[in-house]
Formats: sequence, C-alpha cells, structure tokens
Amino acid sequence: MRFQLNGSDTSVLRNAVSRTLQVKCNRMRVFIDDNRDSLHLHVGQLRQFATSTGGLVLDDIRAVIWPVLASSLVRDSFNDHDTSSTISDSEFESAHSNFACDEDRGSSVELVTDASFCMVFQLSCPSLNDLQSHKEWRQVEMDVNRTLARFPPDMSTEQRCSLQKDLTPLIVKILWQSPRFHYYQGFHDVCLTLLLVLGAEKAEHVGTLLAHNGIFRSYLRKKLEDTVLRDLDLMHVLFWKVDKELEKVIRTVEVGSLFALSWPLTWFSHALHHLHQIVLCFDFFFATHALSPIFLTSAVVLWRSNAVLSCSQDMASIHHLLNDMPKDIPLQALINDAQDLFRMYPPTILRGPLMADYRRFVNIHRMRKPLLPKTSLRAWLVAGTATAAIYILSKYMFITSPY
Repeated sequence: MRFQLNGSDTSVLRNAVSRTLQVKCNRMRVFIDDNRDSLHLHVGQLRQFATSTGGLVLDDIRAVIWPVLASSLVRDSFNDHDTSSTISDSEFESAHSNFACDEDRGSSVELVTDASFCMVFQLSCPSLNDLQSHKEWRQVEMDVNRTLARFPPDMSTEQRCSLQKDLTPLIVKILWQSPRFHYYQGFHDVCLTLLLVLGAEKAEHVGTLLAHNGIFRSYLRKKLEDTVLRDLDLMHVLFWKVDKELEKVIRTVEVGSLFALSWPLTWFSHALHHLHQIVLCFDFFFATHALSPIFLTSAVVLWRSNAVLSCSQDMASIHHLLNDMPKDIPLQALINDAQDLFRMYPPTILRGPLMADYRRFVNIHRMRKPLLPKTSLRAWLVAGTATAAIYILSKYMFITSPY
C-alpha cells in the first residue's frame, strides 16, 4: 500500500528539514568564524559541508567557501593529463563520508593554484577598450543579453542591468588570460551564477580558477567533441550497468548524448529552472571529482527511466523528453544517487574495463559512424544553430570516441 502525505504531514516535513538546515548553517558559520584565516587547511571539512544534504544552504556561506574549494579542485587526470596535480578516486570518496571527519585532512590536499598566470594577468590587466577588442567580446555580449530568464524573478530591472553590464567584461577577462581559451555558449551561464552569488570581484577570481584548473580548462581549450561529448559517452555505460532496459531503448533509437550537452557544460545552470537548484549543484561540483556532472547527468536520466520507456520509441520524441528538464526534479536525491554511482563505478573503472566491456557488448566496430563533418560542434553552437546540430550530429555521435 502506498502512503500519501496530507497537507499537515507535508508541513511537518518541511519544518523538520528547515530546522535541520538551520542547525547545519549554524555549524558552518561557527566553523568559518573559528577557522577564517586557515580555511584552506580544512578543505576536507568544507567538502563535507558542500556535499551533505542541503549543500552550503545560504549564499553568504557560499561566498566564503566557494573560493576556497575553487582553489582546491579535484582534478581529472584523464582530461587534464598535461598537468601533474591530481587527486585519486579514493581521495574523492573521502568527501562523502559522515559529517565527522579529520579536520586536518584538508592540509594533505594539494592546492590547485597557478601563481604564474595570476602574476602575468595582474601585470597586464586589460582595460575595457582592450576587452572590447577581444575576438570573443561580441559573441559573449550577445549571449549575456539573452540571460534575462536566468535572473531571480524578484530582482529589479536596475539590478539586472547592472549585473549584465558586469558579466561581459568578467567573462572576457577570464578569456583574455590565455590565447588558448575559446569561448563556448554556456560558459556565460556558469559565470552568471558565480556573479549572482559572489559579486564581480570574487566571481572573476573563482571563474579564473575554474578556467585554469577545473574541467572548464578542457572545455575552453579543446573541441567539445574531444571533451564533454566523450565524457557523456560514459553515461551509456552506467545505463547498461544500472538499467539495461533503458540503455537498450536509448541505444536502439540512437538518441545519443546531445540532449544532455548543456548539463555538464554549464554545471546544470542552463537546464534547471531555479537558482536554489543551480547553486546546490555548484556546491556539489566544487567539492567533488571533475566528472561529477556526468554522474549527476546519468542519475537524472535514470530517474526518468519510466518516462523514457513509456514514450514513443523514436529518437526525436526521446530527445525532446530528456532535453526538457522537469521543474519538480528531486535534486538532492539525485545528487545522492550520483554519489552512489561514483562509489560503485569510479572513473578509473568506468573509463577502463567497463567501457571496454560495453564496447564489446554493442559491437562498436559494426556500429561505428562516419567521422564528424568539418564544421565542428563548437562552430554549430556559436552560430546559434544548436537545433540543426542535434539532427546532424546525432548521426555521428553514438559511442564513437575512443578512450
């Protein structure tokens, strides 16, 4: 028998959750006050706060903790093989243990910083005229002008216009720091979230750390076909391990991974409908492995398995279904599911023997598609032709990139 909650029961549960989160907020504030000058030595505890239920809860707490976590990002050695600072799967798992933890754990985590790029940037801080001459300024400005729906509904027009005015130079300042950085549509969503929570100065600092040390380093420097779409192939392996019926349908209709392209590219900031959902994702991603967005993407699709199986079994219908993120998504539960998936199938196993097994299972050589056309995915997206790209690239992008 299925029990249903009445209005009174729901109110009691909400109040209980609210009290629990208030206790957590009080604990985090006390911890911050006690360790304000040495938070970088307690990264393990900060990760515990960020990944446990409710995340960091309030933006004033995020404004303190996000910059510290951004300085200690859990790197993905596969996507960032040209650098030496990495953290293993097992070290990532330590961020998901119980609330009680060794407060000195953070001291053993190598800070991911690059003094050289900071020094060079400070010595040659570009003027507004310099920024406006950057090759990406026009595209960034057009994207920023389309961000109206991303602002909180209770924000005044004056506040929104002021933030939009700050956002374009903030993004281009980050791009200015490396000639190898190439803007992609969606990076502005990430930077807008940082701006809304942190303010312009801290947002630029944290955005810079993400661009130089996080997964966005790969997204800004390499073709998306070689980074995010290759990583999204991993979710099909997870479907195969967790829900074979779902995997079979998605594979049979060749829906591929493009429906979820914006999810990891923007840390879900383009797909989710409410800022409180987006910042909860950011809490999780700041504190965990660089592939966490892929695990959360997989958890979201697995949650929608029944809808997929009852949908019309064709590529267009399933793509449309999955591309449309429900407003009532149980995000905290799905973040918990993503953490469980990571523990069961860590990246080293997922990319190695499990991917090899899955390739054999689908007889990849027989199913291999032609190479991508000369026009890259990034070019399609920058041109604003994402819909056409979905149709064209769906013919090419099903488990074709080798690991």
